[in-house]
Amino acid sequence: MKLYCKTVLVAAVAACAAAGAAELGTALKSAEVSSNAWNEAEIAMKKFHLPAGFKLEVFAVEPQLANPVAIALDEKGRVFVSETHRYRTSVLDIRNIMDWYEDDLSIRTLDDRIAMIKKHLGPKAADLAKESEVVRLLVDTDGNGRADRSTVFAEGFNSLLDGIASGVLARNGTVYFANIPDVTALQDRNGDGVADSRKTIAHGFGTRFSLTGHDLHGLKFGPDGKLYFSIGDRGSHVVSKEGRTFSYPDEGAVYRCDADGSNLEVFATGLRNPQELAFDEFGNLFSGDNNCDHGDLARLVYIVEGGDTGWRIGFQFSEQNPAGTWNAEKLWHLRWPGQAAYIIPPIGHIGAGPSGLVYAPGTGFSDNYQRRFYLCDFRGQATGSGIHSFKVNTSGAGFTLGETEHFVWDILTPDCDFGPDGRMYIADWVHGWPKSERGRIYRLSETATVNDANALSTQKLLGEGFTKTRGEQLVALLRHPDMRIRQEAQFNLADRGAESLKPLLKVVKSSDHQLARIHAIWAIGQLGQREATLTDKLLEFLGDPDAEIRAQSARVLGDNHRAGAAHQLIAMLKDTSPRVQYFAALALSKITNGDSVSAALDLLRRNNDKDLYLRHAGVMILAASQDSKKLATLAKDPSQSVRMAAVLALRRLANSDIGVFVNDESAAVAVEAARAINDIPIVGALPALANKINDRVDPFTDGTQDTVDYRTPWMRRVINANFRVGGPENAQALARLANDSKQSDSIRNEVLLMLGQWPAPSARDKVTGLWRPLDKRANDHANVALAAVSENLLRTASQPVRAAAASAIANLGITTAGKWLVALAIDPSALDQTRIEALNALAKLGDPALSEVLKSAQNDAKEAVRKAATSLMAKSGQGDAVNTLAKILESGSLSEKQNAFAALANLKGADVDSLLLTWLKKSDLPADLELDLMLAAEPKTDARIKSELVTREQRLPKGDALASYRVSLKGGNPELGRKVFFEKAEVACTRCHKWNGEGGEVGPELTHLAEKQPADYLLESILFPNAKVAPGFESVLLTSGDGTLYAGVVKSENDQVIELNSPEDGLLKIKKTDIKTRVSGLSGMPEGIGNILSKQELRDLLAFLTSKR
Repeated sequence: MKLYCKTVLVAAVAACAAAGAAELGTALKSAEVSSNAWNEAEIAMKKFHLPAGFKLEVFAVEPQLANPVAIALDEKGRVFVSETHRYRTSVLDIRNIMDWYEDDLSIRTLDDRIAMIKKHLGPKAADLAKESEVVRLLVDTDGNGRADRSTVFAEGFNSLLDGIASGVLARNGTVYFANIPDVTALQDRNGDGVADSRKTIAHGFGTRFSLTGHDLHGLKFGPDGKLYFSIGDRGSHVVSKEGRTFSYPDEGAVYRCDADGSNLEVFATGLRNPQELAFDEFGNLFSGDNNCDHGDLARLVYIVEGGDTGWRIGFQFSEQNPAGTWNAEKLWHLRWPGQAAYIIPPIGHIGAGPSGLVYAPGTGFSDNYQRRFYLCDFRGQATGSGIHSFKVNTSGAGFTLGETEHFVWDILTPDCDFGPDGRMYIADWVHGWPKSERGRIYRLSETATVNDANALSTQKLLGEGFTKTRGEQLVALLRHPDMRIRQEAQFNLADRGAESLKPLLKVVKSSDHQLARIHAIWAIGQLGQREATLTDKLLEFLGDPDAEIRAQSARVLGDNHRAGAAHQLIAMLKDTSPRVQYFAALALSKITNGDSVSAALDLLRRNNDKDLYLRHAGVMILAASQDSKKLATLAKDPSQSVRMAAVLALRRLANSDIGVFVNDESAAVAVEAARAINDIPIVGALPALANKINDRVDPFTDGTQDTVDYRTPWMRRVINANFRVGGPENAQALARLANDSKQSDSIRNEVLLMLGQWPAPSARDKVTGLWRPLDKRANDHANVALAAVSENLLRTASQPVRAAAASAIANLGITTAGKWLVALAIDPSALDQTRIEALNALAKLGDPALSEVLKSAQNDAKEAVRKAATSLMAKSGQGDAVNTLAKILESGSLSEKQNAFAALANLKGADVDSLLLTWLKKSDLPADLELDLMLAAEPKTDARIKSELVTREQRLPKGDALASYRVSLKGGNPELGRKVFFEKAEVACTRCHKWNGEGGEVGPELTHLAEKQPADYLLESILFPNAKVAPGFESVLLTSGDGTLYAGVVKSENDQVIELNSPEDGLLKIKKTDIKTRVSGLSGMPEGIGNILSKQELRDLLAFLTSKR
């Protein structure tokens, strides 16, 4: 596999070394775009599904743009495109270079990433600094609805750290560009379509490669006038202009700052890949967060200040199970009774590849399509991709996902945006996952409303700008139906300073328009950022009859740290509206007041953990107190909700006083304390958690249909705490636990695994998967502890535990256990795997009885035992290996013969070459042994063997693209194939495909595919996915003899008829004799799997896929 990774890397380096950068300022005019490109884009529209009453038009086509990731329109309708040209060639995906993985996981800063690149690539690292990301400007200069001028607005983003370009936002002459490692402000001061000013707003994003696409993006101005943006789990280590350090290298986050980059702060954490951000008209922030391709679902997240949604990069490639505790502890699920309390769970699951996200601005579309979000779902192919439309419903202080529908479908769109002209602009990647140097932009309008008075008013106002608009006119515009107009009016009023305070207060007091009042409150909040006392005028509105006015007033007073509001805010914690309570509590967390903590405790008691947002806000108050000693005294509070909140506050403070809560009578509270201590980690409290192995091993239930399993997460962390503390008493405690027959096999096996790794522990934490290396340590403590219980484990434990014990004993070199290992190895009643582990342990320990045991095992009744003995015999040089293997090749089972060839691959000598040559010359070699023979022969240097291999290759049919791979059609191991399907990161099958209901939804369900198709069909589908696309996933464009065009998705097909599901015409049956041309869209499955998987892995995967026959 490492060979492949290096091959891919060399190809990537070569590609970027040869690439030419875009030429800055070069204008591409419409005359230079071929008519074929426009025609092809128009024809492609026939495949798209649109809502009734909407019209789609082509706005731009390649080569006017290429590889669009994000788009943004400015006030004049100009389109800025964030283009990637470094994706997967200069910005690498860790799944393709897994031998870099631990280095990638370990790095904390941008300097670390540069050092890693240079370590692995040496002088060739410079080749990754040639391709440049690009900001493209598209303009329709003649107003005909098509871009006729394309300019490279900015480039030169080609450092080792750059890319991929994933976010762009245009406002009032400044273009904000989100491109790792920076957020950059670009300006074109002379109006030539090229940026001539460039200023770094924030720096320090993308500390690791991680997965491509988990980048810097999501640029939006919030209701507070601040610039919000998001970073995926490529991580961040940022030093603000004020000198504050924000280090979140293991998770995604949302940041915000002033427009010039000052006052940077982290808004929320624990995200995986929040591609875009969107505010609704009330200033609530949402994002679609991607799933990790291990059976979890993509999440719609309500992003709250200080919230942690639970993701850490260590989950991606867990050493224990797919996605580790992310899956095991259901961290990605909607709220459920046993959920980890520190996270803000998603409010819904929607899509499979959430990317662009916008909120309807209020004009352009009819009312049915307003007050809705529009989420792009990017799945690697047009079929099944598109734009979801959805609403959210208020639920307590938070939200739930409401009505959802497909809005525009079967288009591979990464982003969309609303233009000032009332239309939605939709970027089209065109096809596939890799960059294709193609790209289009369409514009969508609702014919009945695109030119109505409100839409035209919006376009006019945005185009003219607001800097010269009189104050009273700006005030009037606070009630405009379009939220962009309202926001610009708000921002411009705020920019004019204290002179705007009086008219703004008049709006808040007297307007009958709720949104006008809210924008006025927000504008006053912006005034307060320069002169905080101005916001004191909002105190009177904390008692307003409108709950939303009360909530927004509290929000602004808190943001401006107005201590004079504390008394009223405390009273508002008893408001009838949960939303008001939430914002009042959040405001109090930013205000120093001696009564806030006791008021928060009362809120937490009343809430009784019912509303998680109220709990979160209460926790924010407790954490803001910074009084860890007082928080620790809450361990005696009779309210479980209060104790839980104290744990969560101490977690936020990473304070070791949390240790007292591991003794809590409530399983939920104790487990939450354990999560904090282990997962943060809070090193000072680890001993307190570790000590619980002595007196609190069995306090919790394992979980039933009606109860929550608290025991598993508890034990997982208690065990890990002992492993990490690492003293002799910890080793003894773990050995006792491993020897305790009352414990489950899974717990005992986990303990034995840790004991076996004691001298050279993994650098990754056993629970979180994060990089937390321990120093190497002598194995004395573990050796002594495990030796004392070895006999009992090997003689009386369950079979799986005996196997785990044998492995740990061998790793620790406990030679005194040899007698019991021999007994286990030859015990016919023991399970095969248990006996095999005993054989392996004897070999690793160099036990003197090994030779005799292997002789006996080679004649065992169990095939698996015979195979293991044969392999060990060959490796250890015991007995006459070649003759033994020759006999097996003549008379053994298929599996034993395959095993024998694998052993021969690692042996050298003339007798080995002679044996292989004999088999190479056989004319009747069984098909299911052919690959094994090839693999055994290929490493050999004997000229005769090389000649035979060449001859075999020359015999392959020349016109058969599958010819060299057909050796993988037979002889595979379904169990090993299952591991490839579910666990091999480099191919990530479950990212797109389901098996028995588990996996992604991008491609077809594969469980029963082999019942309908032969193995060579599956082989071709894996190697050449575009040769034949499964029904329901192939989009086609058909031209009949009379020139009629039909576009859609193939529902079924035979020799006579194609059944087509057409967006325009519904279900059609078209005779093949009537079809003149057929053009198929590309499959979303990437080409090149044959380079990623070895032929052996391919054979095993095919065996797995055909196992349901």
